[in-house]
Amino acid sequence: MTLTMANSARIKAAKNKLESADYNYKLFESKYTQFSPFVLDSEVMRDRDNEYDSRVSVGFEKEYFGGSSLGANIGTRKIWGNEQPDETAQFVETKLRFPLFNSNKKLTRMIERTFEENELYSAQLDYVNAVRDTIKKSLEQYYDFIPRSQILHNLRAYKMDLVQLRDHGALNGRASDRQLLDGEINSLTSQIQGWEIEVQSLLIEMERWIGVEKFSQFKIDPIKLDFDQPVYFGAFYVTASFDQILNKATENDTELMVLELVKISAMEKKRLARKGKWDTFLTVGGQYNFNEEIGGRQTEDYYEVGSGIVIKRFDRSVLVNTIRKADADIFYIERTIEDRKIEMSAGIKQKKVTLLTTKDRVLSSRKSLESWGKIHAQKKAEFIKVAETADNYVQSFRSLRTAMEDELDQVNEYLDTIRDFDYICGTYTQHVGIDAF
Repeated sequence: MTLTMANSARIKAAKNKLESADYNYKLFESKYTQFSPFVLDSEVMRDRDNEYDSRVSVGFEKEYFGGSSLGANIGTRKIWGNEQPDETAQFVETKLRFPLFNSNKKLTRMIERTFEENELYSAQLDYVNAVRDTIKKSLEQYYDFIPRSQILHNLRAYKMDLVQLRDHGALNGRASDRQLLDGEINSLTSQIQGWEIEVQSLLIEMERWIGVEKFSQFKIDPIKLDFDQPVYFGAFYVTASFDQILNKATENDTELMVLELVKISAMEKKRLARKGKWDTFLTVGGQYNFNEEIGGRQTEDYYEVGSGIVIKRFDRSVLVNTIRKADADIFYIERTIEDRKIEMSAGIKQKKVTLLTTKDRVLSSRKSLESWGKIHAQKKAEFIKVAETADNYVQSFRSLRTAMEDELDQVNEYLDTIRDFDYICGTYTQHVGIDAF
């Protein structure tokens, strides 16, 4: 899992796509939450009496998503003209604007933001699914590689054992027996070659999905299944109840997370639409003149404060349609969540039965392998002493080989079922520690 997370180009591409969507979302939202550190404002006015009034200020502004805004600046004002004594003043002023109740402007902006929001959620889901799907494919190759490479290893050992038996001194003068063993060795050689191709193909697929060029620098360890130990591979899924596994799956399911986020957004739009008939903003501001001269004479400092209300009535049909759309979205999400949980529930029930059955089959096949191992050893000893025919010995050898392959096939199926459980329960995301939300 760690190697796949670090090396997979597919995961990296999905991560880049998520970063792009995240920046696009922030870019859109920043249009409504801008901080302007430098705002220069200047104006000059002239009346019919040739009197002039100029004003220059510099400061900053901050606007918030709900429509609130804050500004402060420092500036100078000058009045001059025909028979008008020159008047100058330096001042500091602030402006504050915020909604008294619920802001329809916030609702409007949330609706405008829906597309970018959905794009972000889609990218988040794609990223997590890319991680899960890629790791699942990596583990699929790994869980197939482990038992198949063990089968190949055992077949090579069996072949060596047959070769040693064929060359055993006790078989001198027993040409027909040696010929029969040669035939079995040739057959085994052909099977070994087939397994070599399959194991090599699995290794190539592992390299592809994990993103590693060569596994030569890694040691691929087998997975030991010792069901007598208190904790063994996959023990949680074997011993846990259906409800425990389902809770684990629902807690980690990224699709449910996205649906819940979309539902929260739809509920907020509905709440704002219900109270969004009016847009009522209160404005508060103040100005302090800290240096003022009229006709060359210094005057006392003074300040001004003021407030106002901006009221706007919105089209009722827009709000009604917004509420209806939000209701439709919420119902859709709730039904989708319900269907998703039913799907996970069915998958868990199916895999639970498969896992318990497969575990029993692994244990049974191990007993069978152990029994055939003893029978084969006995037949071999008797064959060397000419107390058993070559046909019976070869038959016991084939039964041993079949039991070995069957046991490892059951192990393979057990590992595949654990892989499917991990996928359903989303444990990959916990193990690699991704954070897409």
